[in-house]
Amino acid sequence: MAVDKSKNQKDKIMGVTSLKEALSVLKMADLQEIRKKMRIKNISSLKKAELIQYLAEAIPHLLRTIISEFDERRIFLIKSIIANNGIISAKYVEIEEMEYFDKTGFMFTEFRNGNPFVMIPMELLPSLVEIVQDKAILTEVKRNTEWIKITRGLLYYYGTVPHEEFVELVEKYMPIHSNYLAFNRVIFDAMEYYQEIQIDRYGYSYWEVLDPLEVLEEQASRKNLAYYPFSKKQLLEAGETNYVERPKGFSQLVSLFTHEHQMPKHEAVEIVEDCIIQVKLGDSPSQIFQYLQTELSFDSLEAVQRLMDILVLLINNTREWYLKGYTPVELSAQDKQALQPLPNQKGKIISFHTHEKIGRNDPCPCGSGKKYKKCCGK
Repeated sequence: MAVDKSKNQKDKIMGVTSLKEALSVLKMADLQEIRKKMRIKNISSLKKAELIQYLAEAIPHLLRTIISEFDERRIFLIKSIIANNGIISAKYVEIEEMEYFDKTGFMFTEFRNGNPFVMIPMELLPSLVEIVQDKAILTEVKRNTEWIKITRGLLYYYGTVPHEEFVELVEKYMPIHSNYLAFNRVIFDAMEYYQEIQIDRYGYSYWEVLDPLEVLEEQASRKNLAYYPFSKKQLLEAGETNYVERPKGFSQLVSLFTHEHQMPKHEAVEIVEDCIIQVKLGDSPSQIFQYLQTELSFDSLEAVQRLMDILVLLINNTREWYLKGYTPVELSAQDKQALQPLPNQKGKIISFHTHEKIGRNDPCPCGSGKKYKKCCGK
């Protein structure tokens, strides 16, 4: 069930209700989504009232199985809802998370005076209190959390990894084969929850990869280059939501934007983060500079020179998808891929006008409710 501000939804799911009452508000398509997510078969022909009754009876018995595929972030949220008698504000919850909750079968979204909330029916709270304190469940949740973070970390640095190689890479840091089915379920569920992992015929990809095949072809052109050997700690760090690396040149570029261009620091950070993603996407220095021209004004060639010197430093030290997680500097001794600083040139003064910035973490102007970077900014 998508988040809906309509009067009908608002009136029907206003309080902490019973599970059957909460399910009765949903559309038939939403109920079928819940059925599929819970892997309940052979009841697709049931009418709505029958399906509601079936789910209301089945879901309490499936809670342990459902939650055993969660990670620590979702367990924390459930504990917060329990502590607040079944309902919490969702003001700082991502829109994709809200959409996910509506498919769980036991978490529901509602609006009160235009403000979003997430709730769990009161009748389920006693069972959930026991489940989220169960040592066996918490052990699985900890494992799931690491699986998800390592997966995101690997994809953040490698961009795209073929199916057959991906499991082998993860297994260097955590065992999978004995729990392969559980691993798949956890990752597919996380893919729906976080929307930061993509899986297609080419393999696993980071959500900002535009062309998985192109990444794989570029990687294949370097047959003798192995994947960069990251530590588990590095991958767990990169696996955090909204992680962006901070290579050499990052702080210098932020400082240049704030001091020479009087830009607020948070905007400067977002622009530099944009540059890093462009490097990972394979954009050239000139393409990145063209992007910066839409954000900055230059009154002299010297100002451009100062920018490019730092930009090249950033590019040379950013880990690239095409290079299997290496930086150009790390490979420069082998294949001379590191970029050279912009040569001093004399010419006419470059001047560009600043345009309004839509931050990567700002709401998308299309009205979807999602962040710009996960919607039209992809």
